[in-house]
Amino acid sequence: MLSPDQIPEKWSNIACVYERAFEKLTAQFSEEAVRLLELKPAESVLDVATGTGSLSLVAAKMGADVLATDFAEGMIERLEQRLENKHIHNVKAEVMDGQQLSVEDASFDVSASVVGVIFFPDIQKGLSELKRVLKPQGRCAVVCWDDPQHFEMMTYLKQAIAEAVPAFEMPTQAPVWARLCGQQSLKEGLLDAGFKRVEVRQMQGLLELESAEQFWLDFTSSAPPLASLFESLGIENTKKVGEKFVELVTESGRISSPILSAQACIGIAYVN
Repeated sequence: MLSPDQIPEKWSNIACVYERAFEKLTAQFSEEAVRLLELKPAESVLDVATGTGSLSLVAAKMGADVLATDFAEGMIERLEQRLENKHIHNVKAEVMDGQQLSVEDASFDVSASVVGVIFFPDIQKGLSELKRVLKPQGRCAVVCWDDPQHFEMMTYLKQAIAEAVPAFEMPTQAPVWARLCGQQSLKEGLLDAGFKRVEVRQMQGLLELESAEQFWLDFTSSAPPLASLFESLGIENTKKVGEKFVELVTESGRISSPILSAQACIGIAYVN
């Protein structure tokens, strides 16, 4: 049975809200991944599970020729709007399953996925597809989260639930995205996919919130990975948790623009 974060429509319905809530964070990892890839102008890039396109936009700015793919039609539609608004012509966006890409073998210089493959039902198949599409001298970047304890918004969420609704029992099952997290897990996954050499480093991203209240509203409506949690909490308890979450991240109003940190792992893998 698929979880909400593995269903295309769940992501399609929240594309714009997801962009507003999280792209300031994921774009930091995209920029670092492109830097580590040493991307050159005119190289071909395949961006898998692109979301609203943070990596594709960075790569396009570097002069690459980009194919951005995502299984959620709404995400691709939003990216196409952004490309049109920014008059970007070196990115093509297509709806595509990252576990079975409609792309020929050995056809790209670079492949990448920023916190995307981590949601796939078959993560290893997704990593293998990133390898399959690369030319003999190709390279790949994959970003996953580090240890969940270094994901500050989740730490605050758990604390808010414990304080606002102490009788609520948190789910014991690990989230879908936690199947691939941490340096060792990412390195092993890429090596198992057939890459010859893999380098993984950690990076801390910082998400500055213009409004903690607005972020909470976006968070609850743009987080398919947490859909079942909020559904279990119910409307009234979710409201209580939100009030406590805002209180915690703003330290009872002492911080006007709170900053949440999240640590990710960036893996750079080489075909040869």
